[in-house]
Amino acid sequence: MENQNEVMEKKKGNNGNEGKLGNYFQYVKQVLKDPDHLLSDETQSKQQFGLITLIAFLGLILLSNIVGIFTYLDALRYLGFSDYFDYFERTIAYAVALALLMFVFKNVANKNGKTYDLNFFFEKLGALLVVPAILLIVSIPLELVDITIYSWFSSLAYTFLYLSIFLISYFFVAKNNLKTAVLFVAGFYFVYRVIFLIL
Repeated sequence: MENQNEVMEKKKGNNGNEGKLGNYFQYVKQVLKDPDHLLSDETQSKQQFGLITLIAFLGLILLSNIVGIFTYLDALRYLGFSDYFDYFERTIAYAVALALLMFVFKNVANKNGKTYDLNFFFEKLGALLVVPAILLIVSIPLELVDITIYSWFSSLAYTFLYLSIFLISYFFVAKNNLKTAVLFVAGFYFVYRVIFLIL
């Protein structure tokens, strides 16, 4: 009887987990197949995957900058140690700007009567950054072998980043207010540029 009860409990647990994301790759697959489901007004408890995607995206930005070392090996002899910090500046600027944006999103949404927390925005932004991350993954090896179309993929990745910010602003923060959503995107861009300039 004890074993039967355990089996029944496991079956119930499995049924309860049906349709849920078992791992990160299934999460990515689901985002690509049905992004609207994850971008609903409700949290899907996937903030950990969203955070992983966000960190991975920033890591890919760093990697795409470092790839320049391998594509321009002859120039390395002319570079001093201080020049290597340049490869981190862009990543740091985006990381700080995105962190500030998440806090601004939360505060503005709360003022507008929404009870969204930071986890909500990590989940939504992470889901939207899956495609940009894939585009950067494609662009990096293309740049390594010096195929010039790598810039098409990297440029599109950054375009999708700003589109992601616009979508979150429009649907969850500004609530169908086009002007406010555009201001959020412009504000993010200028904050990023100022941080990059300071660094």
